[in-house]
Amino acid sequence: MPALGMAQESGTLLRWLKAEGETVTKGEPLMEIATDKTDVEIEAPASGVLRNVTAREGDEIPVGQVIALIAGPDEVVPGSVPAQPAPVSTADAAPATVPPAISPVAARLAAEHGVDVRKVKAAGGRIQKEDVLAYLAAQGSAAPSGRATGGRVLASPKARRLASEVGLELAAITGSGPDGAVLAADVARATLATTQATGAVAAPTPAVVVPPPAAQPVPAASTGAVPVAGSELPMSRMWKVMAERLTQSWTTVPHFYLVRDVDAGQLSGWRAAVQSRAAAKVTYTDLLVKAVALTLRTHARLNAAWMDGKIIANAGIHIGLAVAVDEGLLVPVIRDADRRGLAEIAADRADLVARAQAGKLGLDELQGGTFTISNLGMLGVDAFNAIVNPPQAAILAVGRIADRVVAIGGQAVVRPMLTLTLSCDHRVVDGARGAAFLDDLAGALEAPLRLLA
Repeated sequence: MPALGMAQESGTLLRWLKAEGETVTKGEPLMEIATDKTDVEIEAPASGVLRNVTAREGDEIPVGQVIALIAGPDEVVPGSVPAQPAPVSTADAAPATVPPAISPVAARLAAEHGVDVRKVKAAGGRIQKEDVLAYLAAQGSAAPSGRATGGRVLASPKARRLASEVGLELAAITGSGPDGAVLAADVARATLATTQATGAVAAPTPAVVVPPPAAQPVPAASTGAVPVAGSELPMSRMWKVMAERLTQSWTTVPHFYLVRDVDAGQLSGWRAAVQSRAAAKVTYTDLLVKAVALTLRTHARLNAAWMDGKIIANAGIHIGLAVAVDEGLLVPVIRDADRRGLAEIAADRADLVARAQAGKLGLDELQGGTFTISNLGMLGVDAFNAIVNPPQAAILAVGRIADRVVAIGGQAVVRPMLTLTLSCDHRVVDGARGAAFLDDLAGALEAPLRLLA
């Protein structure tokens, strides 16, 4: 079981992409594992034959534990007995069957449909997905949409977990993925339909289901049924790890909070000016990422980390964005945000958030953040206190932009106001340093031209 993160202690085996006894090629997808942050395909570290598989799908395994071996075709491995071929007559002898070369996609499709790849004729040098589909069509065994010939419904690992949590049968869900595979979005739609069908008053079904905007965090999907009082609610692996880490942060990090109201009147003009030159949609979050990153250049302590009793400076400024997903919370990272243009930040943020909600982020995109922004303004929240994400020194909580009556020059005027709350680790940042950072950030947001300096 590989270690894919510094804090990772175990991984959950979701499925083997190769069966014991099959030939594997170095670099070919071998298995799919789940960490506390994301699901990852692990490539074969060497070529050979998969032997001594000890881990089953669903097992949670400590990092470093051996779960299988890749051996040479004739290699005797520990714990196994070399097969002794039975004597055969020369007349009955047949040439050994050499496993054909096959692409990873074709191999996965063949496994899902229970196809013996040795019976598939390759149009080129190796078997491709089209060759497997042609074989299924010729055999008349092509499964119905989303169903393998062995009766197993094609579905993504995330869809299987969600369906299990809400008690839905995959076979009853229409899949929208490749070859009719059931995706997480299909499970969410089926859950919503079930909720409406079993409710006291059935809600009208919309003609078109529009997914939530990728750029905004969304609340976790409802499980449909009303829970019984005292019953245990389903909790994902990600939620469990999140709870453990936030509890550790809350109980070990000495938090303090600084609150600042900011006049957001200039932000709208800044956003409109940038949007006129950018292909991607530019949000207020993108403006905050850029402003925070540039402000951190002159406030290195806010960009530092507390590690092993020492304050460690970070070389780069990498901004994490808290994103709500069905299973919990993810924090994808926009790297070198102080050196990126706003249009580039907007495109990167949209891509990261969309893939976070689809469960398709790589571990490298979730690690290395030096400062975090959590924005709940689009959900109507005025202000809130966020929990520091160790080993980072601070996190910025952003509320909504709303018209308020404020005093300017002794007169009551209505201005669009924004509340920022800075949560700090007092071991790294004191009140004066935190206040200086927040003051410079507020000045930059109220007069964006200051950022040019």
